Amino acid sequence: MTAPDLQNVRRMTVERCFEFVAPVVPLKQFHGILPIEAGGVLCDREGRVELLHFAPRRWLIPGPSAALYQILANLALAGDGALVDVDGKWQSFRMEGDGAIRILESSVNVDGTLFRRSCAAVTLFDCPAVLARDGNGFTCWVISSYAESLLRVIGRLTFLPKVT
Repeated sequence: MTAPDLQNVRRMTVERCFEFVAPVVPLKQFHGILPIEAGGVLCDREGRVELLHFAPRRWLIPGPSAALYQILANLALAGDGALVDVDGKWQSFRMEGDGAIRILESSVNVDGTLFRRSCAAVTLFDCPAVLARDGNGFTCWVISSYAESLLRVIGRLTFLPKVT
């Protein structure tokens, strides 16, 4: 048995973080502004995640650009939703390499969870999280109070050697 390589898991810095919640406005009103499909993700020109539709009528906005922040602030001022500062609520982790999928699959069915979606709210080893996949790996936003617990559990995982 082998332990996962914790080099596959890298804590990322989240400069500013917001959530946008729109409990009563018809979602079609946001068409072309926000991803309205379940699990939709908006990325900037460099491919960095800016906004994740992780739950019904709820978006996570880790480190928004000034332009995106202004759009969301205008929507909130118009009464179309609430823009909530959640700095400190989320910790971000980047998972890459062969071990990333094995770590995640120890807790969730990644392909089933992210089937036809770019992100999803999940529970990783009892830790509430938002998981997003891109071409090179995964980014996971975990509720901050669970971050150390997540790392401890990952550190205790053991895998059977791969059969080749």
